Formats: sequence, C-alpha cells, structure tokens
Amino acid sequence: MSYLAKYKKNDFKKLSWEEYSKTLDILCEKIRRYIKKNGIKIDAVVPILRAGAIPGIFLAYRFHILRILPLQYHYRFTKNKIELRKILNINPKGLSLPSKPTFLLVEGNHCFGLTAYTAAKDLKRAFPNCKIIYAVDHIDYSYQKIDNVDKIFYGKLTNETRILSKKDCLKKGIENPLSYLFPWEDIEEEWATVQGKQFKYKDVEILERGKLKKEISK
Repeated sequence: MSYLAKYKKNDFKKLSWEEYSKTLDILCEKIRRYIKKNGIKIDAVVPILRAGAIPGIFLAYRFHILRILPLQYHYRFTKNKIELRKILNINPKGLSLPSKPTFLLVEGNHCFGLTAYTAAKDLKRAFPNCKIIYAVDHIDYSYQKIDNVDKIFYGKLTNETRILSKKDCLKKGIENPLSYLFPWEDIEEEWATVQGKQFKYKDVEILERGKLKKEISK
C-alpha cells in the first residue's frame, strides 16, 4: 500500500451535488441503453454500503426497482495491516427471487476494486446462477476490471491510485493528481483512510466483529 504516500491533503477536490448528479446521469444512461438493448430485467439493486448507498438508491429510483439488498464492507486499520471486513450480509432465504436473478451491484468510488471484487464473489456464492451488472460512479482507469461480473458501467474515470502519469491523464481527460471528496464525505475521515490510520467511528466495534475477508500488509 505504498501508494498511500503519494496522497496530499490538498489533492482532494470537493464535489458539489450538481457535479456529482451529472456523473450519475451519465452512469444511468449507459445502463439504460444496455438493459433496453438486451431486454434485461433487474431483479434487485445491491448497494455496497456505505458509499454505494447514494448511487444505489438513485439508480433504484431511476429504474423503478423496489427491492434493495445491501451489502456492507469496511477497512479496519491496525499498526501493521489493513483488513477488509464484512459487516452486513444478504440472507438468500425467503427472498423469492428468480432462479437466475440479475443484480445491479452498485459502488461509490472504485480505486483498486477489492471491495467490489469481494462483494461480487459473495453474491455469486449466495446466488450461483445470478447475473451481475456492476455500476460505479467513479472508477480508477488502471483497475476497470473485476471478476464475477457480467458487465461494468461507470460515470467517470479517475487516477485515484496515481498509476497514470500527468501526461497520460491529460491525454485521457482525467483530472490529476486529484481525489474526489464527495458531497456527503468528511475530509478528516478520508484523510485518515489514505494515511492508513483507523478513523474513530462512534461504533468502531462493529468492525472488530465483522468477518475478515482480506488482509493486506502495510
């Protein structure tokens, strides 16, 4: 995770709701064209909480979908490692879904994509015959692919992982070096994350009880 050292606090660009909503409109239109062209019926929206809740609810309303089945993961930081922990699961019992459901899996800002990869893998484990359409408002240019999804749609490309050079970003029309601070986000929480430090949540004990999904050495 040495890439964390490349972050500066003044790299963060605060997005307005107006800017963010334009990105969601782009994302929505891409999905709309795809499902219309292919005659696809989405059976449930699966937002990855917390960040995926906002675009997830937006898309659920735009596509008139009532069923929302959230998953939640979060990183826990210790002195020597970073842990991805699962704190909310989907129980497939009693959901009355088709035998081959189509899920719209929704994430917020996608950097390396580990959380989305884990969510898709967990969905496939719970619903082996499902189809997964992955929708994300912002995605890092260098990490646009994840396993276990049938199609990926994004609203805007980023260079969050700092892999692209400034010259490459200029050619591709990507802002650099910038990290987006979304309208609902707190700079202190985001800054703690990119420094690899544990933010003091009011209910941080939930993380400690969460199921360990992946461990990364700092």
